[in-house]
Amino acid sequence: MILRCIPILFLISACTFLPAGKSAREHYFLTQVKPVLQQHCLKCHNGSLPPPALNLTSRASAFRRSAGGREYILPGDPDCSLLISAVQRGGTHPKMMPRTEVSLTEDQIGMLREWIEDGAYWPEGDRGVLHAQKNAEDP
Repeated sequence: MILRCIPILFLISACTFLPAGKSAREHYFLTQVKPVLQQHCLKCHNGSLPPPALNLTSRASAFRRSAGGREYILPGDPDCSLLISAVQRGGTHPKMMPRTEVSLTEDQIGMLREWIEDGAYWPEGDRGVLHAQKNAEDP
């Protein structure tokens, strides 16, 4: 009896280490990442000439390199992503974001780090298009 349970226990434990499926990653982006970017980042980072040429309105524009050749969002590596350097308000990033009195919370920064570490899934099409939203904490 115990020998029959071992393969099942192994399968269950192995499944806990598998990366989240596309639908789970899309749900995470839509419910966690997208609202933070829309409320805290898109006020400035949208349109044809956003500062510093980082446009977060779509996947295609968000995953471009900076003028210096660094990645704003480097899937799998939050420590090399300029986005994380900026929102942590530390490191060597020259402009700390957001440029308002209201910083991102540690939970929001952690969520962005986790999202990037997990591959920075960003859906294509309408679900992946972001629109600036007013932050309730802005004056």
